[in-house]
Amino acid sequence: MKLSIRIFIILIFTIGIFSSPSVAAEDEDMTIRFLCWKDYATPYLGGFKALVKEKYNINLKTEVNNVSKPTEFWSNARKKTVDLISPAHNIPMSRRKNFAESGVALEINLANVPNYKNLLRFLQKNRFVTMDGKVFAVPYTIGHYGLAYNSEKVSKPESWAVLWDPKNKNQYTVSRDYPDCNVYTTALAAGATYNDIYNYDKLIARIPREALQNRLNALAANAASLWEGTANPAEFPNLTYAATWGYAVAIANKNGGKWKMAKPREGSTSWIDHWLITFAVQDDPKKKKICEEWINYCISTKLQTGVIRNWGVSPVITNLTTEHITNNEMQTFNVGDNDFWKSLSLWQTQNSRTIQVFKNYWSTAIKARKQ
Repeated sequence: MKLSIRIFIILIFTIGIFSSPSVAAEDEDMTIRFLCWKDYATPYLGGFKALVKEKYNINLKTEVNNVSKPTEFWSNARKKTVDLISPAHNIPMSRRKNFAESGVALEINLANVPNYKNLLRFLQKNRFVTMDGKVFAVPYTIGHYGLAYNSEKVSKPESWAVLWDPKNKNQYTVSRDYPDCNVYTTALAAGATYNDIYNYDKLIARIPREALQNRLNALAANAASLWEGTANPAEFPNLTYAATWGYAVAIANKNGGKWKMAKPREGSTSWIDHWLITFAVQDDPKKKKICEEWINYCISTKLQTGVIRNWGVSPVITNLTTEHITNNEMQTFNVGDNDFWKSLSLWQTQNSRTIQVFKNYWSTAIKARKQ
């Protein structure tokens, strides 16, 4: 009997040791390194760190470096100095530097990204980040070089042609530092198709070189301003139209403006920024899972609302409702409109000759503006 009691006491003591909070698994530290447009990450890291602490008992530290040019994604990923990057759709599977084929990008385990199912249909397992059925990047934001208009001054325009209407001289703004976008837009307005605009030889077969240059000269010369990075919302009260990503529209409307985005019949060009996990974490399954947790967090309704309100670009998910955003935001940013986004032309990789010629076109147009 005494032996039985002794064994019972030993069992109770043993169970107590292994269930005691004092010997629970210790928390751990982890660092995730980002290379992205800085505000893609920094406003949301506090909430994400709290989520990781609660769910995984990890003290997460982050290093966020701002990308200044697209080539930095490849160079830094190759050197394994970054874990998460945010390239546009035309970068991960480019002909010369294919992240997936080279092994620089890791396959995303979609089981760890349950919000993936809420993406716009045409973005799910899309051709520009999918290889052999494996997904190597997940969309975060989508936008276009769009035509915005001041609805207090004019009705909704049906065409990009308003930018070449003499009565709108000094009534619009366009980009200074995105020559390709201005060439694409000018070519579309002149009758080119999506199939023409990404290759110089195809384009001049459709639109004579001199005619295209003259239209670009007029676009630059008659603009009230040429913006860099993004349009300046402070100018919007004095403008009627803007070629813009949409950020300035959001800010202008916060300040009492009534700006909206048009849908010109010629179409527009667009981009999609993604999150991609680099092979810097391939030997650390736990870190890779935390990276996938971040991706899932970024396509939640909370952060996708932030995409609109903090960046002025469009969300990539379909489950935002008027519980999250206003009706005006739903319309302005074409939220959940799969058919609209699918109708635009996603930027395509260009050959070096086309890139240089388009730069020269716009450089000449800017010089003409100064004369």
